[in-house]
Amino acid sequence: MRNKQQIQGQARAILNKLAPQYPVLANLPIRISTRMTRAAGQASWRGGIPVEITLSLPFFADEANDLHRTVTHEAAHIVAGHAAGHGPTWKAVHRSMGGKGDRCHTMSLAEGFKHTPRKRAPRVEVTCPKCSQPMLLGPTQAKKAQRGYRYTHARCPR
Repeated sequence: MRNKQQIQGQARAILNKLAPQYPVLANLPIRISTRMTRAAGQASWRGGIPVEITLSLPFFADEANDLHRTVTHEAAHIVAGHAAGHGPTWKAVHRSMGGKGDRCHTMSLAEGFKHTPRKRAPRVEVTCPKCSQPMLLGPTQAKKAQRGYRYTHARCPR
């Protein structure tokens, strides 16, 4: 089992190897999250500027899980830019870092950690202004509808 310091040290070593070719990675902070149980990693941005890479302790406590692949995945996001998403630019950068250019993992959580299911906000029933039939909206859209924003069914009959 890896601990936070080991994960952070191994991730830093990976970024340091990439830093001569991609200087933006040189001093990029690496944060280890104990709460991430769906995503293995995340690149964070503020105002279009890369802030940090966050890695999941529940995934990488298990030494069998591929830390290198996730670190290069997130580093490719930093290098390619926020707007690149998982598109061709990001794929090319990820491959140049030794990755496969893929976006999903199949890793399991380390022993002792459990998956926390995503909590979906309750839907709110509103009336479609075109056909007067009920439809369900999320809480944010329902509030906007109350303030006059018009939401209709995607394929409203009228």
